[in-house]
Amino acid sequence: MRDIWEGIKEFFCRDWTISEKILVIVCCILLGMLKGFFWAPVKKGISIGNNNANTHNHYDEEYWLDDEE
Repeated sequence: MRDIWEGIKEFFCRDWTISEKILVIVCCILLGMLKGFFWAPVKKGISIGNNNANTHNHYDEEYWLDDEE
């Protein structure tokens, strides 16, 4: 257990380059976004579209018949 604690201390106390700092910041942001997507409550399920009640098949079948009588 002491070896693990010393390893953690060594990791956080070392010198960081600019690229390492940027990489850690980007990874933390992306991990936070991913965690937010998984833990966010789903409200009324997932819906694709705007649900404005516009339908394609709103005509009666008789509308399409020819008036040959």
